[in-house]
Amino acid sequence: MRSGSAEKVARFLGFSSDGRESLAALRNLSHREWSRVLQWLDDSGLAFYFLQKLKDVGATDSLPTEILSQLERDFASNHLRVKNLWQRFAELNKQFDKLNVRYCVVKGFSLVPDFCPSAGLRYQADLDYLIEDASLPAARRVLFDAGYVSKPSASSNEHIFVSPASPAIQTSRHSDKYLPVGSHAIELHTNMWDSRLHGVFLSVDLFSLKTSIVRHGNDLTFPGLAEEDAFLLQVIHACHHLFTLWIRTSCFFEIAYFLNRRSGDNDFWNRVEQRIGQSAVLREFVVIVSELAAQLFAAPLPLLVQAWSVDLRAGVRVWIDHYARPWAFCELPVYEFTLFPRSKLALFLRKQYEVTSDIAKFQQGTRRLPASRLVRMAASIRNDPSLAFNRAWWKRQLLIQRGAFHVLSRVRYLSEIPRWWWLNRARARTASL
Repeated sequence: MRSGSAEKVARFLGFSSDGRESLAALRNLSHREWSRVLQWLDDSGLAFYFLQKLKDVGATDSLPTEILSQLERDFASNHLRVKNLWQRFAELNKQFDKLNVRYCVVKGFSLVPDFCPSAGLRYQADLDYLIEDASLPAARRVLFDAGYVSKPSASSNEHIFVSPASPAIQTSRHSDKYLPVGSHAIELHTNMWDSRLHGVFLSVDLFSLKTSIVRHGNDLTFPGLAEEDAFLLQVIHACHHLFTLWIRTSCFFEIAYFLNRRSGDNDFWNRVEQRIGQSAVLREFVVIVSELAAQLFAAPLPLLVQAWSVDLRAGVRVWIDHYARPWAFCELPVYEFTLFPRSKLALFLRKQYEVTSDIAKFQQGTRRLPASRLVRMAASIRNDPSLAFNRAWWKRQLLIQRGAFHVLSRVRYLSEIPRWWWLNRARARTASL
C-alpha cells in the first residue's frame, strides 16, 4: 500500500480533531485501495482502533460494505481470542503464584486502561512477564507443563515459548490470526533492555520487581509496573523495535493515547523525571518516542519533553525531522516487496547511540549476535524433523521475499548516505550561526 493512504488513516485516528476532515480524503479510495488499507490496518495493529473511531464519529458508512463487514468479523473473532487469552493468562498467573514465582506482568493486558481503553481493541499475540532470575526455572517448568514449546530468541534476556497451533493458521498476513484458536507466545524477560544486543548502553537499572504494584482487570489481580515505569517500558519497547527496523504503528498510537490523557499531569512527569535520573540516553529515548507519537497522531507533548528536546543530539534531530515519518509509514511487514524499501533508514538513528569508546567497543564485540532466520529455522527442524519435508512450512518462511527485502533496503540505505551527511552538515552550519 502506498504510504499516502496510511497517512490518511493516521490523520483520521489523530487526537487533534474528530477526524471527519481526514475521513473525507479516504472516501475516494477505490475498492482495491481499501483492500490494501485493510491489510495495512491488520499489519499495523490499528484495525480495531480504526473501526472504533468510525463508530465514535458515526461514519461507518464511509467504508465499502465488504470492508466494513470484514472489520466487524475480525473484531468479533479478536474479542473471543482476547477472552481465551485472558483465561490462559489467569491460569498461568495462578500456577506462578503456586510455585512462588517472582514475576510482574508487562505490556499486553497491563496496558489497559492507560494506553488502551479496552483489550478487545488490541491484537495481542503474546503474554509478557518480567521474571526474577531465581524464579526462571520454576516459570519455565510451568510453561512446559502447560504444553508450551521453547523457541530461539535474539536476546539472552528473553525466553520465548509458543503454544502449539495448526500450521494453517500460523500467519501474520491474514485475518485468520484473529481466530480464538490461533497460536500465541509467552515471553519471560529477566531484563527489558539488552545492551549487548543493540550496542546501546543504558546507565540505569531499568525495572525492578521490588517497585511493582497490584493491578486489576476482569476480577483478576496481578503484579504490574507503576505508571511511570509502564510509560518508560513502552518507550524502551518502541526503541527496541526502532533499532531492529520494524514496529507496529499501533505502538505509537497507544503512546499517543497515553500522552493525550496525561500530558498535563505535572505530578506524573515529575515522577518520570526522577525515575530517569541522570540517564541522558533514556531521556532522549522519551523525546524520540513522544515526538513520533505526536507527529503520527497529533498527540500533545508534555512541557518536560519539550524542554528535553532542546538538548537532543543533532543527528537524532535530523532523523526525527527528515526520516521519522517516511520510516513509520514504510511497508509492513518489512519484507513486503517494494522497490528500495525504507525500513533500514532507522539505522541512521541507531548509529547515533552505538558505543564508540575502546572499552565499549570491546563490550560490543562480545555481544551475542541476533538469532538469524536460518538459525531459527534450523532449531525448528531440529525440534521437529518432519518440517524439512513440509512444503507449506517452507513456503511460510518467505526466503526469497526476505532476501530481496534485505538487498533492496540495503541499497536504499547506502544511496541515502550522501543526503544524510548533507542534512547533518546543514544543521551544523545553522547551529554555528
